[in-house]
Amino acid sequence: GDVCFGIAVPSSSASSGSGNIYFQISAPTSYQWVALGTGSSMSGSNMFVLYQDGAGNVTISPRAGTFHTPPSEDTSSTGAKLTLLAGSGVINGKMIANVQCSNCEAWSSGQTLSLTGSGSGWISAWRQGSSLATKDKNAALVQHDDTDQFTVNLNEATVSSDSNPFVSEQTGNGTSTDPDTTPSTGNGVVILGKPSNTVLVAHGVIMALVMAILYPLGSLLMPLLGKWWLHGAWQVVAFCLMWAGFGLGVQAAMDRNEFFDQAHTRLGTLVVCLMVIQPVLGFWHHRNYVATQSRGIVSYVHICWGSVLMALGVVNGGLGLQLSNERNSLIIAYSVVAGVIFLAYFVVKGWSTLRKRKGPVGAGDWKTSQPVPKEPLHHPPSVAATHIHSVVNCASHQHPKMLSSLSRASVRLARKVAAAVSRFARQNVAAQTQMRSFIAPTVSRRADFVQELYLKELKAYKPTPVKESDSVGQVQTFSVPAAPKSPEEADLASSLKEYESMAVEVEGQEGAAAGATPVIEDWLVDEEEEEAAHH
Repeated sequence: GDVCFGIAVPSSSASSGSGNIYFQISAPTSYQWVALGTGSSMSGSNMFVLYQDGAGNVTISPRAGTFHTPPSEDTSSTGAKLTLLAGSGVINGKMIANVQCSNCEAWSSGQTLSLTGSGSGWISAWRQGSSLATKDKNAALVQHDDTDQFTVNLNEATVSSDSNPFVSEQTGNGTSTDPDTTPSTGNGVVILGKPSNTVLVAHGVIMALVMAILYPLGSLLMPLLGKWWLHGAWQVVAFCLMWAGFGLGVQAAMDRNEFFDQAHTRLGTLVVCLMVIQPVLGFWHHRNYVATQSRGIVSYVHICWGSVLMALGVVNGGLGLQLSNERNSLIIAYSVVAGVIFLAYFVVKGWSTLRKRKGPVGAGDWKTSQPVPKEPLHHPPSVAATHIHSVVNCASHQHPKMLSSLSRASVRLARKVAAAVSRFARQNVAAQTQMRSFIAPTVSRRADFVQELYLKELKAYKPTPVKESDSVGQVQTFSVPAAPKSPEEADLASSLKEYESMAVEVEGQEGAAAGATPVIEDWLVDEEEEEAAHH
């Protein structure tokens, strides 16, 4: 790679736990400065910064790392004591510093460096630009372009001689782990190259696109367009891109030896794995909705599960930008875009919920076809009922002396109405018998439907006495009448009272039980025919 680091630990230092260690920093002259540091973060790190001195050589500056501020020279008594060795300088367009550190096992922040072990943590940073061209070890540094974290197996970096190992390494000794070359074995020196930044950038772009844009917009396709197949296809594409971005992220993390060591990598792995359940919930929700035309528990689990994971994915993207030490302008742009998308997401979701509560089922529901329930049939009033209404209106406009004859006429008219209803029921006896609902076939009732209708109409039709203050043409109100005023009415009332006290068996049940069409004897028609014969 462009930026490389080499580390070597003499066996005497490794066995005693203190003493000299050697490291090399190499970078093209197009870089303004390059830094190597101990630990896993900039804060409290023991850092070594390389830049050109303007005279054909290089400056190596020991600095104390602070939290997201440019490090300054460490002039304390425990500050790193560094010595430039042979082979250092500006050579063939590269800055090279071969450095000996005599006290790097401990420094002013109180942290320590173990000279043995397979998981020694290191960090690095760099910035491209014009040369600083200064020998000042406390020269001002502009913020880095990029950073890196990695671990080193110091057991493999052990060398037998406590002397400059990089001169012999350049002649063929040492072990190279530069990612752009095939590792070769040797004795002692471990050289590490800068991991590829292309994989990291591709990971960030894909995952930001998926979590902050594609997933939320795909979720809005249902309430906006009502096309479940478009929603499903969109989310499947986003799901595949998510796994591609996750694979790139794993590779970038492994190149930097930080997979599952950072909050970003742990949370990202958790979100991606939990997202596997979402397509299953979506398919289950769709099947239930087609079958029931309504949402169920799985529907709300699908919606809430996806919303929570999308939010966690966006938050994790911000953690990733911080981990890679991206510039603030990029972090702000990411936050604004994600905020706008999620604001639109929640507005549309809320609008869709209110619309479904206030109105009928719209096009946004997952359904194929739904039978429209038929409205109940409303039959127009019968001719006989209309006739009754006309007679009442006409009678109310006549002289009060006509009420006696009107009472007798009303009885005859009511009988005719009941007879007409009975004939209509007889014509539809088969269907009427099937639609009746009785407690038991042998239960006796007070009267059947037609007879009850006749009695109710007859009772309701009796006129009230006319008061002297009533004027001709004034509409009378109906109320419970007094005792009958004519022999005919008294006889009819007596018959009705006797009839109401009787218990009659439901007609037509025996025939229906035998499978034959029930026959209803129409006694009302017989009475009508007898009355006609008398006239």
